[in-house]
This record gives sequence, C-alpha cells and structure tokens, in this order.
Amino acid sequence: MGASDDFKVQGFRLALLGLVAYHAAFVCEAVRSGINTVPVGQAEAARAIGLSFSQVLRIVILPQAFRAVIGPLANVLIALTKNTTVAAAIGVAEAAALMKTMIENEAQTVAIGAVFAFGFVVLTLPTGLLLGWLGKRLAVKR
Repeated sequence: MGASDDFKVQGFRLALLGLVAYHAAFVCEAVRSGINTVPVGQAEAARAIGLSFSQVLRIVILPQAFRAVIGPLANVLIALTKNTTVAAAIGVAEAAALMKTMIENEAQTVAIGAVFAFGFVVLTLPTGLLLGWLGKRLAVKR
C-alpha cells in the first residue's frame, strides 16, 4: 500500500467518524422525543405491577417510543444518504469531473444539474415513501 492508499483509508475513517458523530446526535434526539411521547402513567402502571426499571423501559416505554419516532428516523436516514454522497470523496470527485466535462461539451448547466438532482430523488424518494407509509401504519392512535 502506498501513501495514496493510506490517505484514502484515513479519509474514509475520518468521514465515517464525522458522519457517525453528526447523525448520532439526531438519532438520540429523535429517540428522546419519542420517549417523551409515552404518557407517564404507562411507566407508573408498569412499576406498580412490580417491573424493574429495565423491564419498564424494554417492555413498555421503548416499543411505544419507537412507533412514534419512525418519521424522524426516516428523515435522519434520508439526510444520511445525502451526506454519505458528499463524504464519499471519490464519488464527489468523479461526479464533479463528469459534470465539468458535460458542461464543457454540452453547455446545458441546468439540464445537467437536473440530472444529478434526479439521482438524489431516486435515492431518497422510495425510502421516504416507504418509511412514511410505515410511520402512518404503526402510528400511536391517541
């Protein structure tokens, strides 16, 4: 392995670390807000029948919370899809070079930009539709 390969591996690790740290904060906030949607009486009732804290969390709170956070987690997944594209240095370099070549040869910048935007739509729209449907189907009826 040469110095260039080491740089690529190091860049990948740093990009991965950055994406994990950035999106973990959003996932934690989504789960926290989901836990806040569960009425306090649910936990009180579970404690009243003798469940331990971990049992209350595992059996009562988290299943209800996860039903409430499908939508926000879908948004985080879509953002992660977009951000991984940006973080993939070779993918960005190839896309930029392809766009530059196409613009120099074609001179249709709006159409070329629309093609790349359509690529993001193809990546994110099915995910958004599927998880939106799932969120509606599993939504907590209140």
